[in-house]
Amino acid sequence: MNRLVVNPNTPQAWEIQLKPGENSFGRGDATDFTIPDPSVSTRHCRVLVADDGVILQDLGSTNGTSVNGVAGQQFKLENGQALRFGNVDLVYYSDTPAAAPPKPAGTKLRVSLASHAPAAPVAAVAALAEAPPPTAPPRMAGPAAVAGGNRFCKFHPKSLARFFCAQCGRSFCDLCVTTRPSEDGAVRTCRSCGVEVTPLEVRSERVVQRSFYSKLPGAFIYPFRDMGLVVVIFATIAFAAVGFMAGMFAIGANVLFYGFLFLFMQNIIHTTASDESEGLAFPEMDGLIGAALALLGTVLMSFWLTILLLILQYSGIEIPGAFIIASTILGCLYFPMAFLAVAIKDTPLAGNPLVVFPSIMKIPAQYSVAAFVLLSVYGVRKLGGYISGEAGALAFHTHDINTVVLALGLRAVWAFVSFYLLTVSIRILGLLYNSTKDKLGWS
Repeated sequence: MNRLVVNPNTPQAWEIQLKPGENSFGRGDATDFTIPDPSVSTRHCRVLVADDGVILQDLGSTNGTSVNGVAGQQFKLENGQALRFGNVDLVYYSDTPAAAPPKPAGTKLRVSLASHAPAAPVAAVAALAEAPPPTAPPRMAGPAAVAGGNRFCKFHPKSLARFFCAQCGRSFCDLCVTTRPSEDGAVRTCRSCGVEVTPLEVRSERVVQRSFYSKLPGAFIYPFRDMGLVVVIFATIAFAAVGFMAGMFAIGANVLFYGFLFLFMQNIIHTTASDESEGLAFPEMDGLIGAALALLGTVLMSFWLTILLLILQYSGIEIPGAFIIASTILGCLYFPMAFLAVAIKDTPLAGNPLVVFPSIMKIPAQYSVAAFVLLSVYGVRKLGGYISGEAGALAFHTHDINTVVLALGLRAVWAFVSFYLLTVSIRILGLLYNSTKDKLGWS
């Protein structure tokens, strides 16, 4: 198996399995393997895997390609060579066995993990030869059977495991085992237990990462997955209940509700950022007042210019309506990224322009699509809210019981639809971060 380890000897190390034939690399989504680093060109280079060797070819990249510190256009790769794409370090590994002199007979166990049958147990085949000399210390062999499916390194979750320790039961990549010399040649041992690890032969299919655009349709069915429908219904009831309150009690209830709303939306973003498959759930109710203030702070940072112009207008200063409309549109374009930054970083200070504007410029295409969808959803919610409000007013000014039931039913249905659309909007923000977090570079 030919493979590349990206960012070797770092906690961010991850592994690329090279397929036979052409493997293209670059920063763009059109390549086989995306390396999201500004120093890597959109289509940087390619690796050709053939029976007679592995060839690396630069594709006219801006910052160049080098092997063992030597820049060039084409290289024939050998096992263990250090590669560099722009400012990104890589190491090439080949598991093709090299010719070697006969070794003293001993016992060795190799385990094969097959990705096409992850639920089936994998048999470990042990080739037993004649017993080692009495003076040689015995080696610990791996278990007779290992659970099926691909294993990933304990400390580098993106890298497929190459070795298994039978004593501690952990799987490791090349970077996480110790190599020491012995009479039989190099021996690789577990860093924790000190015993010899069992080599794993892994066959895996390359996982093609879905782009942000391909994930968008799934956002509209997200609220109906698992217990999501129940969560939306209960949240809608809470929202309606707050609307019927009045006086000082209503102020306190609104603060708590909007605190819950911020935590609810933040929970969607966090779960989407860490695991796209996780369903909708209620957040923990700690810090509702602080969450309400965080939401208020985000709104003020996004629409402060509009608020200022309105205050000046109400104070008697003539402000052109076009200025107010333009500032409102600017705030609507600013708010999604500001809210995303505040939710991810968990501080209202993250919504400042020094964070928001550079982040928008890093992903202009994806953010434009997300902002357009979010503003469209917001427009539908506002239109439906206006119709729902008119229906509610009609219910209070008519004596026809059928009209009252119909108007209140319409308002209840729209309250549910409005909260559903809000959930979809925040899910889209979470998908935007999940797909572009490497480019955003938020820590």
